[in-house]
Amino acid sequence: VSISNQKNTDASIKNLEVQVGQLAKQMSQHGSGSFSATTEVNPREQYKAVTTRR
Repeated sequence: VSISNQKNTDASIKNLEVQVGQLAKQMSQHGSGSFSATTEVNPREQYKAVTTRR
């Protein structure tokens, strides 16, 4: 792996760590309880999508 690729990988990992931290903070501020969500058919696959609202 080249130095450039390693630096890009390191930066990507750091970015993901920051994003996970932000999500964890938002989740803790949201409080406990259930999400209000609805499922929708995904026309491309058999999987379902969940839409959450704040």
